[in-house]
Amino acid sequence: MQVLLPLSVLLVLLGLITRAPLLGVTGGALMVAFFVRYWSSLMPYPRRLGVVTLATTLWWLLQGGSGAELQRALGSAAYYGTFIGALGLMHAVVKRLPQVSGLHRILLAGPSRWLYPSYLFSAFAISSVLSFGMLNLVCSSLQHHLDRQSYTDAQRRGGQRGVMVTALRGFALVPLIAPTSVTVAILSRELPGLTWSALLPYGLLCALVLLVLGWPAETARLSLLGHTDTPEEGPRREPMIPLLLTCLAALALIAGLASFSWLSATQAAMVLIPVGVVAFLFRTLPTTAVGREVTDTLAGMRNEIFIFAASGLLGGLVAALVPVGELAPLFSSTPLGPFILGSIAMVSIIVLALAGVAPIITLNLCAGLLVPLADRGVPIMQPAVALLAGFSLAMLLSPYGPSALMLSRYAQISPWNIAFRWNGRFALLAIVPLLAIAWIA
Repeated sequence: MQVLLPLSVLLVLLGLITRAPLLGVTGGALMVAFFVRYWSSLMPYPRRLGVVTLATTLWWLLQGGSGAELQRALGSAAYYGTFIGALGLMHAVVKRLPQVSGLHRILLAGPSRWLYPSYLFSAFAISSVLSFGMLNLVCSSLQHHLDRQSYTDAQRRGGQRGVMVTALRGFALVPLIAPTSVTVAILSRELPGLTWSALLPYGLLCALVLLVLGWPAETARLSLLGHTDTPEEGPRREPMIPLLLTCLAALALIAGLASFSWLSATQAAMVLIPVGVVAFLFRTLPTTAVGREVTDTLAGMRNEIFIFAASGLLGGLVAALVPVGELAPLFSSTPLGPFILGSIAMVSIIVLALAGVAPIITLNLCAGLLVPLADRGVPIMQPAVALLAGFSLAMLLSPYGPSALMLSRYAQISPWNIAFRWNGRFALLAIVPLLAIAWIA
């Protein structure tokens, strides 16, 4: 029965390529069947989300929801589940990569003043394709690097914090500027007038803010690892540079496919990454093992896929149940209206992340509520940019997020320390300039 999940993903991707919505709806039905069968294997958080989503669906049906609307909602759920599943297939590649032991040696070899941007944008480039796999690579190779060098305890503690914080902030740039961003995927689907290229200039400005604000403090910490008396080893093959170049080439291919086809940048990533992963697996595994590897990788991500699919469905249902369109005159009557709307959305996604609500759920709810307002003529660029920035900060501040939990495991400290002690002041300083960027959008 596990084959239902890869089959669902395949149908949704074929639906994108052929522009056949029925394939997406069929994929959604198969995805529902998979999660019904494996409901007991889900973690408590997605199960609670599933109960809320099911109750909302039943209430919506009792309020007169139509079959056509239900098909559209099912297609949306399958789309978002397929998004995280297709990009998450990179886990099958990550676990077969050699130890990138030279990553830190190469990045720390440059001038001290450029350590922070070098780490930040290297982490961004890799995580744009590898997603959370980047954090695993950085943290595991960092421990290997520290063990081989003669650092003092103070250097190790400060340098480890600098590397981990910078890697996390590089990961937080993905929602702002990468075509593989989940924020772009949701906003461009729910609000067809928005595209990655339209959001990119504002995302780049937001990324510049995060770069400038973190540069002084993290440069000082990263510099602690910049000098050691341990002699370097002789020349050896470094997998880090080919990895970085491969990630940049993948981003270029995604942008190229989006430019010369009907696919958006997000959809191009959803198609190209699985193709690349399967091609890689055919080169490294026996032919008969490829299908099992893809199935096992997707089944291992069942919790993440369920959360993305259920939150996408929940966002659409809440938008249909809440008469938010009646507020359109209020937000369109003054130039401040869209900015106020965006500010509320940005603060909501951050506060709810601190309370334990996954940012992806809040993002879907906010995007769903923006749809009827956009249909009634309310400008939505300012709220969209505010959501991009809010999601990025929520990734830094959520102590319940997978990135904070992963770093806390490697650093042996509480995820609350990572969220508040490591990133709290930085996020507070970033809110005002990020809102200013939303204002000019």
